[in-house]
Amino acid sequence: MKKYILFFLILTINFSFSQKSKEQKIDSLKIELSHSKEDTLKAKTLNDLSSSYYYINSGLSFKYAKSALALSQKTRYKKGTGNAYYNIGIYYWLKSDYPKALNYIYKALKIHEDINNKKGISNCNNGLGTIYVEFKNYKLALAYYNKALKVSQEINDQKTVGIYLNNIGDVYLRMKDYQKALRYFDKASKLNILNNNSFETGLNYTNIGITYNFLKQYKKSIEAINKSIIINKNDTSLYNGFNKIELGKSYYFLALEEPNKANKEKLLQESLDYVNESMTFFRKHESLIDIRDAYLYLSKIKKAQNKHQEALYFYEKNTNLNDSIFSNKNKTQISLLKSQREIELRDKKIEIQELKIKNASRKVYLLITITVAVIILSGLFLYLYLSKRKSNRLLNDKNKIISTINNQKDKFFSIIAHDLRGPFNGFLGLSELLAEDLDNMTKEEIQFAAASMKNSAANLFQLLENLLEWSRMEQGLIPFVPKEKLLLPIVTECMATIQDAANNKEIEININIPEDTTIFADINSIHSVIRNLLSNAVKFTPKKGSILIQANEEGENTTISIADTGIGMNEKMIGNLFRLDVQTNRIGTNNEPSTGLGLILCKEFVEKDGGQIWVESEEGKGTTFYISIPNEKQAQQ
Repeated sequence: MKKYILFFLILTINFSFSQKSKEQKIDSLKIELSHSKEDTLKAKTLNDLSSSYYYINSGLSFKYAKSALALSQKTRYKKGTGNAYYNIGIYYWLKSDYPKALNYIYKALKIHEDINNKKGISNCNNGLGTIYVEFKNYKLALAYYNKALKVSQEINDQKTVGIYLNNIGDVYLRMKDYQKALRYFDKASKLNILNNNSFETGLNYTNIGITYNFLKQYKKSIEAINKSIIINKNDTSLYNGFNKIELGKSYYFLALEEPNKANKEKLLQESLDYVNESMTFFRKHESLIDIRDAYLYLSKIKKAQNKHQEALYFYEKNTNLNDSIFSNKNKTQISLLKSQREIELRDKKIEIQELKIKNASRKVYLLITITVAVIILSGLFLYLYLSKRKSNRLLNDKNKIISTINNQKDKFFSIIAHDLRGPFNGFLGLSELLAEDLDNMTKEEIQFAAASMKNSAANLFQLLENLLEWSRMEQGLIPFVPKEKLLLPIVTECMATIQDAANNKEIEININIPEDTTIFADINSIHSVIRNLLSNAVKFTPKKGSILIQANEEGENTTISIADTGIGMNEKMIGNLFRLDVQTNRIGTNNEPSTGLGLILCKEFVEKDGGQIWVESEEGKGTTFYISIPNEKQAQQ
């Protein structure tokens, strides 16, 4: 059975207000801001307004935080600066821009540590833990959560202690250590009940319900989730949407275990009702990940009800959303790694600066030692100078070799990321479906899935062979062997690999190539070039469009053109197409993922064959790629 977790990580934000009391608090802060004369008080009020608007209006929250930052920096109010950085970090966290969120919260933590503001230190450590959870770095997340918990216990802040106990339990839940997770959730709920923190208590019960679902104790899960719903029954945020879908899961799993047909149908209907209720919340808040997961369970429920057509419909919805989310997530993870490297570099620079400061204070004690050392060093100076010059030459040579190797590695992995993503997604999706629902699938469904997996595997194998050949070619391990071949069979064979995708979009492909037209090129490389260009043409052409493939021999060259009626490109995009240092990827007309790296491979292969590749395009009017390859006589010259 497929499982997913609805995790509830709590930042140090006061959620327990009713909507009315939230509005009253905001109105009170606005009045206080209008009457404030002291800049530090204004900065504090602006920060309070920013945190009050986190989940109500993130744009206003960001605006107030930026104003608080400017005022705090102007007046050198460090605590206000730290709080403003934290609020900006939370804004980027809510926008899923995790690298920026990390950067601002690290800045906030440094300031709060400098002024020993325990509350701020606690908040920032919790925020950092929450961001690292997003990227499944649970070891680092636990480290930050435990730091936050320790500081809150030191200052006896009972409310945040309950919050951090919940968050630590959440990490253990993700790590599948369910007993530890339950212990932390139980501690958190008891502490929150004792302190009348109703909203946080509701979240604890929700997490307890999630944990019981993983332990297959579905009735206990339903009991805990219902307690959470009762506590916050009027809440219209995503939170109650999570509660509803968790109930839907529990009833679905109970239905699968129910031998009585009538009872099973009743449980499935309850499951369906709850998942549909959750979808209302998710759509209202435009939460794509939760909509995707709701589609998955709608598909499972419909399948259990033997409504296979509807089950397939929801499964396709889930798959389409998942592809889009997967692509965005990869980009975000790459950005996070870059940000982490920048932060580590910054920390190293700070350490070096601190060492320099310490060394400066010791200069007086080093003067005598330096005086003695100068006498010795004078005799060795010439020797060291000559040795250094020789070492520098060797170092420059090594750096050139390393740079060449790194460039080759980057190109190789770029090609893998571009060419293998699609087959892997299809193969993994089908294998996951077989692994989880094999017992519930019909023979026809199994045959369909197996056939699709076979096709994906064959395609994947072919791509791997091409990539490995290219890699060996770049390293000079195999010769590059151009031969004279008829062009039409090559184009026909390449077209067959993308025919299904073209049929799905009702795209008409026409070939206008004389049967006797030949091309003098390495067969593997020209296959890869034509296949990539045809794939791009289909990807960026809308439904019921057309593609025209032509070729003619012009003097000493054979020129191939692939023209489509797609969305086209502007001059800036055309200028960046064949550059490794510029990101040119964009989504196809049916949300097909793309990285733009396939064209880099095309350019290398065409130039290896002694040819040229160029493009003509206009936005909204289609694109034409041209490949010009010297004929046999010209190539031999």
